Amino acid sequence: MTSQGFPRGCRLHLKNDFKSIIHDGKRVQGPGLVLWWKPAPLGKNDRKMGLVVSRKLGSAVVRNRVKRLLREAFRLNRERLQSGIGYVFSPRNSEILDTAASAESAMLGLCERAGLLMKAREMDEKSAVPK
Repeated sequence: MTSQGFPRGCRLHLKNDFKSIIHDGKRVQGPGLVLWWKPAPLGKNDRKMGLVVSRKLGSAVVRNRVKRLLREAFRLNRERLQSGIGYVFSPRNSEILDTAASAESAMLGLCERAGLLMKAREMDEKSAVPK
């Protein structure tokens, strides 16, 4: 059974990491959400997520709620996402991302459009335990 937490190692922290992904990575925009992604350097096989939230989104309460919802959506679905990639999400419309289900569908929709979701067969192969 995998851990259900969102450990520090799964988060982007450094300003240079954010800059690198946003400036050198690829971008996909959907309703209410933008995704930038970039493969991690060789040898790094983890999935890291960062959030960039503008004050234009709303008050601190609104911004924090949207961040919480997107972190939870990422946490629940990180096994479905390709490993070795840095993800940066930027919410643009808090009304579209007002529930956990809508945040999750927006995030997964962007990842699917970008081709970053693992296929069911790949997930089965990954979870298969060698005998």
